[in-house]
Amino acid sequence: MKDGGAKSASPADGSLSGESVGSVPLIGVSPLFTHVLDIVDAVAKHDCVVLLEGESGTGKELLAKRIHDLSNRSDGPFIPVNCPGVSESLFESQFYGHVKGAFTGAASDTLGMVRAADGGTLLLDEVGELPMHLQPKLLRLLQEYEVTPVGKSSPVAVNTRFVAATNRPLASSVAEGDFRSDLYHRLNIVRIEIPPLRSRPEDIEPLLDFYLDHYASLYRMPRRTLGSGLRRLLREYPWTGNVRELCAYVERLYATNVPPMPPTFLGADEPVHPTAKPIEPAAERMGQLDMSPVCCTLAQAEAMAIRRALEASGYNRTAAARTLEIHRSTLLRKMRTYGLDGRI
Repeated sequence: MKDGGAKSASPADGSLSGESVGSVPLIGVSPLFTHVLDIVDAVAKHDCVVLLEGESGTGKELLAKRIHDLSNRSDGPFIPVNCPGVSESLFESQFYGHVKGAFTGAASDTLGMVRAADGGTLLLDEVGELPMHLQPKLLRLLQEYEVTPVGKSSPVAVNTRFVAATNRPLASSVAEGDFRSDLYHRLNIVRIEIPPLRSRPEDIEPLLDFYLDHYASLYRMPRRTLGSGLRRLLREYPWTGNVRELCAYVERLYATNVPPMPPTFLGADEPVHPTAKPIEPAAERMGQLDMSPVCCTLAQAEAMAIRRALEASGYNRTAAARTLEIHRSTLLRKMRTYGLDGRI
């Protein structure tokens, strides 16, 4: 395995296991994710098409990059293309390229994305969103491994590896008539299902710690501390946005400099996954604090959390500050801000 030094991942992408491939840190210790990495590492050595299926935010592009970095194509380009973002009218030109004068505005020859990735890997991201009438064009590419640039009469062979990614099961799309079965079978040589974060809670704390370090460095602030009670709540939270949502939660702690609180109190508005159990905070720490999503401003949520902590502690400011995991002086300042110091 070719490992590079660990560097910060792009926060929007999330990260997945404790190793580093190229410049991408991979964070995770759960058996589910370890199994995924085993399959990825095995298939990376071969040039077959790989289909990555998983919810948004699970790190499909990172895994595609890992496949590329561990392959014999690692010195070649890795090009991700967002299939829904490709113009339908210019699909062939953008994918296969064109020759000068092929149409109005074609001032020079272009390679297109497939030939630009020659010798490397092309990631067909969100391939399930490709319109039905364009799917035969992709099917021919995967069958023949050749393209015909717009304006050229003869095809050009390509040496490109294809990895496809989708946030919905393509087999279901085929059954619903939204995706061609022949294209599905061309893509489904090796299918790897990436489990959602709620299915691998063992990975939550390693990810939290990675992003706590990452954003402390990025924002040039002291590393935020998450108490054991809050960490337990975060392990139980459904994380419907997966690693991307967890990443945003941690960045929000630094960007707003608010006391660490459960995600629903920091503005997370994703619906709770129907199979996930509701979060119930520890009674000894948070009293009867309502953890259900609320429609209010961040300031209102913070004031409510402070008021509930004060009530639970019998208005003992030291105990309330300990419950909220903030300094006593910070609590007193916020109490004055929200007009909650009248009873003290």
